Amino acid sequence: MAKKNPRVARLFRELSLLGNDVFKSREYKKFLSLKLTRKRAAYYIFERSHFHLNRRQCWALVSAHAPFDIKQLIWEHEEDELQGNAARGVENHWVLGMKEGATVGLKRSDFKKPPSDCTMICTSAWTQIAEHASWLEALGSSCMLEIGNSDGIIKGGGLANRFAKNLTRDLKIPLRKQASNKEHMEVDIEHANLLFKAAQNHVSS
Repeated sequence: MAKKNPRVARLFRELSLLGNDVFKSREYKKFLSLKLTRKRAAYYIFERSHFHLNRRQCWALVSAHAPFDIKQLIWEHEEDELQGNAARGVENHWVLGMKEGATVGLKRSDFKKPPSDCTMICTSAWTQIAEHASWLEALGSSCMLEIGNSDGIIKGGGLANRFAKNLTRDLKIPLRKQASNKEHMEVDIEHANLLFKAAQNHVSS
């Protein structure tokens, strides 16, 4: 897809490089090198659930300002997240996160609690971009998160892939029991292409 248009091909190369560089940062290296305990894993999965809810808010805001063809792309992307995939027997991603949380002792009622201040600040920043930036910039900012989770772009696997391996390594939780990680490792390969599909008709320089 990215090779059909020279501008899109350049965009793909540049964003792929940026996506991979994030995993070389001190913060990512430290996070991914930490030995997981059930408490640490539960903390991450809980905070991630609020990040997932914020993604739904941000994609809705991006869609509200975007042209019709981009709304269609976002709608297609969000169907898996909000409804799941009946054909594949997969529930919506909010439920998948709660199921994964159960493997480390989280209850459904735990997910009703507010996030940490750090998560609140970060998700507020994403919301600010989605609501107030131009639709193309807002689209790019949201799509970069999909790129960072794409095993098709990130060498060594995206964030869901790497966290899944750590859960298996440290807590002996097999991938088949990691409902959220397993699903995101699959669908985010395609989800990461949303920006490049949009760029075919909307990026001119």
